[in-house]
Amino acid sequence: MEKDNKNFRASMLKKRYANVILKSQQEILGKAFYGEKMKKKAKLCGKQLQEEKPKSQLERDRKASRIAIESIKRTVHFDDALQAEREFLSIIGATNIW
Repeated sequence: MEKDNKNFRASMLKKRYANVILKSQQEILGKAFYGEKMKKKAKLCGKQLQEEKPKSQLERDRKASRIAIESIKRTVHFDDALQAEREFLSIIGATNIW
């Protein structure tokens, strides 16, 4: 008899608070879902960061190389050989072939 009363009371309480129970279960599952979603997102961001590091390092190296190349002072120009030949021909008194 006492067992029946407990079961009856439990079923009445479940019926009465069914909405509250359902909402709390959804909230608990929702938090677990969002927690799992956040873990996946964090893992993806970490993976992207690991992929980005070598790329950014390579980009910095390329930029430094470009700056170094641009800062090199030109000591030889493409027409230096032609100018040297003209000077030589004028020194020896030869006429230009051109």
